[in-house]
Amino acid sequence: MAEEKKGFFSRLKEGLTKTRDNIVAGIDAVFYGASEIDDDFYEELEETLIMGDIGVNATNDIIERMREEVKKKHLRQPAECKELLVESIKEQMRVGETAYDFEKEQSVIFIIGVNGVGKTTSVGKLAGILKRQGKKVLIAAADTFRAAAGDQLAEWAHRAGVDMIGGADGADPASVIFDAVNAAKARNVDVLICDTAGRLHNKKNLMDELKKMNRIIDREFPNAHRENLIVLDGTTGQNALAQAREFGEVANLTGVILTKMDGTAKGGIAVAIQSELNVPVKYIGVGETIEDLQKFNADEFVNALFDVKPEETAEDEQVLSETAEDEQVLSETAENEPAVVETSIFEENTEKTTAYEPIVDETADNETVIAEMTTTEESASEETEPEHSADEESAAVLQDAEEESPAEEIEKPKKKKWFFWK
Repeated sequence: MAEEKKGFFSRLKEGLTKTRDNIVAGIDAVFYGASEIDDDFYEELEETLIMGDIGVNATNDIIERMREEVKKKHLRQPAECKELLVESIKEQMRVGETAYDFEKEQSVIFIIGVNGVGKTTSVGKLAGILKRQGKKVLIAAADTFRAAAGDQLAEWAHRAGVDMIGGADGADPASVIFDAVNAAKARNVDVLICDTAGRLHNKKNLMDELKKMNRIIDREFPNAHRENLIVLDGTTGQNALAQAREFGEVANLTGVILTKMDGTAKGGIAVAIQSELNVPVKYIGVGETIEDLQKFNADEFVNALFDVKPEETAEDEQVLSETAEDEQVLSETAENEPAVVETSIFEENTEKTTAYEPIVDETADNETVIAEMTTTEESASEETEPEHSADEESAAVLQDAEEESPAEEIEKPKKKKWFFWK
């Protein structure tokens, strides 16, 4: 599960590359190009956010919140405000605790949107998500207008492992909804997901058809939890916002499924939708497979948008901890190293002293031979002279040692300190 989550975040980050290049590059230029926090700084930042499809209302809220935080924290450098911007966007996009309550109750999910935004595939992927949670799911194929729409949805139902109620091509979609609602009650399913035909938000007759289907659900399944999700194409930018506003007039929108986020430069529209309409983004899609639709996570989305790595803080703390351990090891090594060096020098001196002992013995033997070759007349003084000669020998040895000691000192290795790192 962790690998799947990590893989989805990686795909989301890769999919938002164009948006990141479109927004973040301009934002960084504002933060790191301005010399101080003044009105010009706020105006440039506001312009950059609006150009990145963040939306006017969302941008105004972000700027006002940033002004308050700058005064509260007494910030002086523009670069220090980037973290405030990221946190402000996260706060605006966080989904409420009750956003997914429909998963805990018997629910009817009504999927609406214009043509080509990915409604049918989103229905199949959402059914797969709920099926993996252990829910009993039923799909209603109410898109009877588009050719082969039922066949496409049947394939997605097969992939998700759920049942489907459909109708003939050209049939009244309201009748399909009626049959599906009664089948859901009879089979005691947990979630009924209703797919609908794509329709333009400016076509009154088609929008009235949505109202009719909603009335049937309210009448036939009054105790069910209602969830109206609009599917929006992330590549359409501000046009997606206009679609959501129009559909919100005929259906009480409770959430947004934002699709095709794997290659758009207008991913900032997710922020605008939540701020402008007060409708949360609940699901986000970044690919074609059934696993590529996931619950929306504001922190992951903003981190991917601004290329923020959540594990950087933990890694930095680990590096600091390892550095502290290395410094402690170095300190202990520095304390213990001199004693080791002195011991090795003492051992070298001992070895050198032992090497001179044969020379001292040879000199003593030569002096003894010379003493025996002297005349017998000097025998009376020989008893004292050996002591004198011995003293002279000792003095000579000491003098030789003193003369050689500078060379020895030169040959002595200098003290070296060795440091070890983990």
